[in-house]
Amino acid sequence: MGWITDSGEHEGYVLPEFEDGQRGIGVSGGGVPHDQVIVGIDYVGKPGAITDERYLTRPAAEVIGWRVVCDCNTSGPAGSRQWVSDLVTRVPSPALENPNAGKIYAADDDVIDVIDTHEDALRNLWRRSHVGGFDALDEISKARERVENAQDELTAAVAAAREQSVSWEAIGRATGMTRQSAHSRWAPPVVS
Repeated sequence: MGWITDSGEHEGYVLPEFEDGQRGIGVSGGGVPHDQVIVGIDYVGKPGAITDERYLTRPAAEVIGWRVVCDCNTSGPAGSRQWVSDLVTRVPSPALENPNAGKIYAADDDVIDVIDTHEDALRNLWRRSHVGGFDALDEISKARERVENAQDELTAAVAAAREQSVSWEAIGRATGMTRQSAHSRWAPPVVS
């Protein structure tokens, strides 16, 4: 489970991490016990033939925390890249848990499912630390597009009014400007 920004450029998800820095791959199931974390997949079989998957696992008891990871697919020279959060620490007792401070308790059987039980805190970390600024920029871009569309509508409305012989003074009043400002903005250029 993960999250995608409205623009589709950012996909965030959570991966468990071990002391040596290795992370789970975000896959569960496949007959793997809940107290194991899948860290890789081996494909076994003859080259060119249908292969079987064999999951490489590590004990969930060795997980020291989680990282929020984001696959960033931006246009332009940067292309695709990956962002990784600071470690959200696994604490040894529910009494020490404080998800908003980056401390989460999970029994060994629940290490993979921490995304379900703490989704809000983890998504907020992703938004606050990484995509919040991108969302704000997306909103600015959308607002600019709305303004451009409104400007086009206004220009078309003024042209329609002028075709019906509406005066520049009346157009100025309707647009909140003077007659002279309306005329200089929308009157066709004089060709000499």
